[in-house]
Amino acid sequence: MLPREADLLQALALLCGASRMIAALLFRDPHLLRRAARSPYLFHPRAEMGLRRLVARAVARLDPDDAAGFHRLLRRLRAREVVRIALRDLRRARMNEVTAELSGLATACLDAAIRFHGRRLRARHGAPAGLEGREPGAGFCVLAMGKLGARELNFSSDIDLMYVYGTGGTTGAANGVTHFAHYAKLAELVTEAIAKPTDDGFVFRVDLNLRPDGRNGPIVNSIRAAELYYQSFGRSWERNALLKARPAVPDLEIGEELIKLLEPFVWRGSLDLEVLTEIQAMKARIDARAGAEGEADLKLGKGGIREIEFFVSALQLLHGGKQRELRERAVLPSLDRLLFAGVVQARDRDALADAYLFLRRAEHRVQMVDGRQTHTLPPPEERLSLARAMGLPSAERFDEVLGAHRERVAALFRDLLGTGSGEVKLDPELSLLADSQVHVARRAELALKRGLADPERAIAALEALGRRRTPFSRNGDPVAAVALLQEALAAPDPDQALGFLADFAAALQTPEPYFRLLFERHRVARLLLSLFGTSDFLSKRFLRHPELLDTLLRQDSVVLAKGKLTFRRELDERLADAAGRGQAGLTDDRLEAELGELRRYKDEEVLRIALHDIAGALPLARVAEQLSDLAEACIERGLDLAEAEARKKGRLPRERLCIVAMGKLGGRELGYHSDLDLVFLYRDAPAGESHGDHARLAQRLISFLQMPLREGLLYKIDTRLRPSGNQGALVTSASGFARYHGGGDSSGAPVRSQIWERQALLRARFVAGDEQLFEEIRQQVLIPAVWSRPTDPGALAAEIRRMRERIETELGKEATLGPNPKEGRGGLVDVEFAAQYLQLAHGHAHPSVRTTSTPIALARLREAGLLSEHRHRALARGYDFLRRLDLRLRIVHDYAIHHLPHGGAALAQLARRLAYCGEDPGARLTADYAKVTGEVRAAFEEVVR
Repeated sequence: MLPREADLLQALALLCGASRMIAALLFRDPHLLRRAARSPYLFHPRAEMGLRRLVARAVARLDPDDAAGFHRLLRRLRAREVVRIALRDLRRARMNEVTAELSGLATACLDAAIRFHGRRLRARHGAPAGLEGREPGAGFCVLAMGKLGARELNFSSDIDLMYVYGTGGTTGAANGVTHFAHYAKLAELVTEAIAKPTDDGFVFRVDLNLRPDGRNGPIVNSIRAAELYYQSFGRSWERNALLKARPAVPDLEIGEELIKLLEPFVWRGSLDLEVLTEIQAMKARIDARAGAEGEADLKLGKGGIREIEFFVSALQLLHGGKQRELRERAVLPSLDRLLFAGVVQARDRDALADAYLFLRRAEHRVQMVDGRQTHTLPPPEERLSLARAMGLPSAERFDEVLGAHRERVAALFRDLLGTGSGEVKLDPELSLLADSQVHVARRAELALKRGLADPERAIAALEALGRRRTPFSRNGDPVAAVALLQEALAAPDPDQALGFLADFAAALQTPEPYFRLLFERHRVARLLLSLFGTSDFLSKRFLRHPELLDTLLRQDSVVLAKGKLTFRRELDERLADAAGRGQAGLTDDRLEAELGELRRYKDEEVLRIALHDIAGALPLARVAEQLSDLAEACIERGLDLAEAEARKKGRLPRERLCIVAMGKLGGRELGYHSDLDLVFLYRDAPAGESHGDHARLAQRLISFLQMPLREGLLYKIDTRLRPSGNQGALVTSASGFARYHGGGDSSGAPVRSQIWERQALLRARFVAGDEQLFEEIRQQVLIPAVWSRPTDPGALAAEIRRMRERIETELGKEATLGPNPKEGRGGLVDVEFAAQYLQLAHGHAHPSVRTTSTPIALARLREAGLLSEHRHRALARGYDFLRRLDLRLRIVHDYAIHHLPHGGAALAQLARRLAYCGEDPGARLTADYAKVTGEVRAAFEEVVR
């Protein structure tokens, strides 16, 4: 029912026309209208102390244990006071009176909560030691921060608080607790009393993130703990935050003692370059965020409230150490002091003060509408009511006045610190995403927009980065943070890249210099983020072994490719150093050190190769050749170590083992997770020498290569291509190898080896040990068994097609698991079998095609006229495409992946790892895969027939 009195009706119209929040409060309790409109404090402000006494009298009537009743009382008091203050504001009360009354309301409620819950805690555990005769809350102080500290609260402001207490000790009861536990519980109860939503709403939202160590720190700190934190870890943004710190309630002496102790931290007597750089970084972050938020945001947009606040606080930080008169919390009085100290000119002070008053009043009006913590203007078509509430005749006039204020503020902010002409322009959205002060929902929205699939994971990574001394911390360099974010987003898997970047920071004891280096050397940053976004297993290996960091950071000076001789020389140097570090008398320790060094060297080199591969600096052939030569060098040095051990034990055979590489290693086509296919041969032993000595040596070498140490294993070894496979002996004598494969027969006809074994022998290549023995076996066994006699092409083709069909069915499994680039239709096996068929069919008459390498074989078969141009093109292109695809599948994890992802994000990430970009890269990869494998299968069927 509408009131009849003119003053009440006018007040109702004014309040409900400006605020749905106030209308809701009046609907809930109509008596609030009369109390506000006829309050003795309608035309002048209510003093904070008077409000405190009012609350104290009301609390005294409550049961001391009625926490719910106390919460209800505070919320109803808040509703009554907000309606009154809103009416005062709408009737053109001075801005500083309105903000001071809202701040006084918050302080009075905090004081009441501390006293109410302090009494309850004392009844339970006794008073803190030495404070028995003082009132509840003694020894404890709430430092008001931010707008509350400056007495500049809005209608919907959070209140920024820091809880501190005096000294350690124990409360006086028999079941007493430490002072820390007592005050921590008090802080929790006070926070709940103010911020917990109930049926009556809340009093104020509470933000405790400005306390020492932010959300990771304890809810309450002793004076000494807070002092030590700021002395040891305090950063420029925390100095900026402490400018507004004000002891609020109840024990002001505690707060004042801490403020006094922190003076040297906040107010520097002299200014160094690092502090100036940090202030400039804070300015750059504000500037970038302003560009992202746009003109609709009164606080964060260009020329908004945040820029005015920072303009004032930056000059205070720069000059307040020597000029004590500049130490003021509120913005407008600070501007006056800066003017009279000669730091700002009168016209600049007037422009900023006028703009601040206009923007803050507009902010009040906007927040008053729904009681939400917003700084966003309504759409242009809805601004008329806002304009009228501001005393302006039209929305157009409001926009005109607002624009003029903003333009002046933006110009002054731009020239602050003399950086206006040379500022770095940041990507505004990425600047917001990197800023921990931006609301989580907004950051999640931006994360999705910029291509991060899991916003929650991305924000967690950014938060972790922000907790270390990196560009993502609150005093970090926003330019560097945005640059790293851009590199992460350009990686094939941005979410993974960002996660590993956070792990990278966590793995470093002092991350700051490393991140500075990444910013200064963009190529290294790009390599690092590309690695993190491409390879899960290499990234984990990189982070698990900090010694690998230097490998990455040396990338600008590291050669793209190394040859076999370089690998051998570097390994010799490393092993010599490792042996020197080992304890001379302890053979096992020395051996373990040498094996560990072998693994570290291999890890570093695989990382180097992969980084250049990921960066697109190495062709496919050079990647495979280096991985193969590296493996060969490791086998050689592993054999040296095994022989040295056998020599010491008196079991070293007179003749060396001959180690033959088969499969991918034999063809120098090794991938990132390829097993090493090895065959062990030895020269026929003279009388009295045991086969067992060679077998033990081979077993020991395999153990050295596969043994899991702290650094992992070197390689997995596969010996199934030896004569008789798993049923045969691990090591084979030269005569036994000849008998098995038929070498040495006068006719040259194979005796036992089957077609698949002859295919395997095509790739046989010496890698370590007795090279002369291998040359003898090549002449006496391999050439006769594989090349000396023409093979019936029809029978050969039929057998190879039969094997190919079996592999496709039993191993390819494309019908159930999806495309298989190796064993599937048109996969790598098609290319290899086509080349091997032509080699076996024509190698006896064309020695040039006798090579262990598939791509070289294809080229030589074309040169010999045995492979047409278009078939060669299909097979060679297919080999290159499928091998690169296989490498990218294998580089992701520390295990082989045989099938393409079925679609979605995984397929898109694989496509980006292969340098597909633009819209729907996964679809284009799938289309290319279908085309290439179709052409390979067609060529295979034309060749093998």
